[in-house]
Amino acid sequence: MRTAAVLAVLLGTAGVAVAAFDGELERLLRTPEPVVAPSFGIVAAALARHRRARRMGGLLAAVALFAGVYTAATALVLHGAGSSSPVHALAGWLTGWTWVPALGLIAVVLPAVVPDGRPLGGWWRRLPTASYAVVACGSVLAMVAPRRTTFDPDLPNPLGVPALDAVVAPMGLGLVALAVLLSLAGLVSLVVRARRATGVERRQVAWFGYGVAGTLVATALAPSEVRALAVLLVPGAVLVAATRYRLYDIDRLVNRTAVAAVLLAGGAVLYAAVAGWAAVVLGDGSSATSFAAAFAVALAFHPARIRVQRVVDRLLLPERLDPRQLELELADVARRAAGPAQALQDSVELLRRRLHAGAVAVHPAGASGRPALARAGTAVGATVGATVQVPLLQHDEVVGRLDLVARDAAGETLVHNPAVQAAVVGPLTAALHASALAADLESSRESIVAAREEERRRLRRELHDGLGPQLAAITMTLDTARRSLGTARLERADALLEAAVEQSRTAVEDVRAIVAGLRPPALDELGLEGALRSAGPGVLVDHDSSTRITIRGRGPLVGLPAATEVAAYRIAQEAMANAVRHAGADLVEVELLQDAEGLRLLVSDDGRGFDQQVAAPGVGLASMRERAAELGGSFSVSSSPGGGTRVEAVLPDRGADR
Repeated sequence: MRTAAVLAVLLGTAGVAVAAFDGELERLLRTPEPVVAPSFGIVAAALARHRRARRMGGLLAAVALFAGVYTAATALVLHGAGSSSPVHALAGWLTGWTWVPALGLIAVVLPAVVPDGRPLGGWWRRLPTASYAVVACGSVLAMVAPRRTTFDPDLPNPLGVPALDAVVAPMGLGLVALAVLLSLAGLVSLVVRARRATGVERRQVAWFGYGVAGTLVATALAPSEVRALAVLLVPGAVLVAATRYRLYDIDRLVNRTAVAAVLLAGGAVLYAAVAGWAAVVLGDGSSATSFAAAFAVALAFHPARIRVQRVVDRLLLPERLDPRQLELELADVARRAAGPAQALQDSVELLRRRLHAGAVAVHPAGASGRPALARAGTAVGATVGATVQVPLLQHDEVVGRLDLVARDAAGETLVHNPAVQAAVVGPLTAALHASALAADLESSRESIVAAREEERRRLRRELHDGLGPQLAAITMTLDTARRSLGTARLERADALLEAAVEQSRTAVEDVRAIVAGLRPPALDELGLEGALRSAGPGVLVDHDSSTRITIRGRGPLVGLPAATEVAAYRIAQEAMANAVRHAGADLVEVELLQDAEGLRLLVSDDGRGFDQQVAAPGVGLASMRERAAELGGSFSVSSSPGGGTRVEAVLPDRGADR
């Protein structure tokens, strides 16, 4: 097939080149074959790579080969006009019949087998066979007809049978009538196929129908030069239908073509009417006649376009979807919903109805196994290629994915429409982000309540199991010592009082431990910078004491909320411990800066570092990140193998304790 296609292109190109050299190109282009040969050949070669389109590629290659032979033979006839050589005679004989299969395969066979080279089922299967038979009979009749060559009247058909002269005309008319009937039947089968087809096949048939319609209109109305070029619409439509049909909206193309045709016809009528009226009023020779007509057309164009567009939309796209209107509907749904989660669910329900979708789902970013946050409909029975996945981005970061599964052909057209996808991404991303924020807020509230109750339980346990028994023991010891003093047992009383003092010390230490668990005492005694200076040496215990820790504060570092001080202290403490224990750092630098934004904490070291793309975050990093997030701040870590680690946290000063 590819060899035949390449040969057809070469023959067609060679024929055009010879005709151009002889100055006969205008005569050659009076027939469409010089355009058919290279265009159909190129498309046939392109379709050879597509397994499902090889049948169509073979048919187009046959058309191109016959057209190429006709083009080359015609060019030779024009080049050697008046010659009696065998080559000239053979070329004349080829021009007499090769146009028949080239034209017949296009007009009679092609409509019956679009888009995959196979006919419809049932009795329609006989249509291509009958079409091939008519084309073959017509070709044989043209081979042996005793007629002279069109481009050289002095050159007779070398294989012409004079005995057939009387029957050639009636047989030819009969075959032409059969060809017309079969061509009409092929067009009817094309309509039937379009009505039966769904999704991909319907768009393929629509593209071919658009190309055929354009060719017929150009053939009927355009001059001969344009008619030859109009044939390009057929192979172009076949190529798009077989390979790139999803990239182009055929419904929108037909819509715009209809609008343009109506406006062109209406503009011509208006121009002629106004020009005639102006000629009567101003005189035939007035220069203002054409200006008045053009001005009237320009004045009426925009309102006419709007009205014509509305009429065409109602006729061709009764369920036309305006992406802008859909975006407004999604915004209205989100505004009327009871909450972010309900807004997301209502949005996918609206999309399922408006996009003719069998299923619509919104998934969060992350692992593919995570359940959908909102879902409407089911994907059961969806056809291959009917599913579209659209990423949802927030600040150039993927926060989720929208899955659209078409229910029918109209739905498949809509879900693949880039304008529709662009219209729904914004509202859905906002709804998804709001739902995620609401879920995070609810989770934070639950975590706060759980942490508060856990802390209360811990304090109750510490007080009940630790401090309570100690105070009870002190009371009992003092009571026993008092009785011993009453009986003058001074040594016994002294021992009991000493035990009570020791118990009191232990109780005080337990109270301090409980208080230290609530808030590091060093923060109240030394301030944030002083507390970190005192805590720094503590992380060096049981580790290389050669590690140096420097702590530098800039700004007043006063008036900070208690929560900010505790978070900064814990983050810095954890970062210093990680630098000493895991990074093997020789130098750890801690910098504190208080400015208008709040408190900025920076901990950097010269340790071994790690690869952030490979290493999984540990408990320490997660804890530091959560402490910063609880205050509405930010947290970042940057590191590279051998390049040390840099931990930065920004804790806003919200004045919580002021």
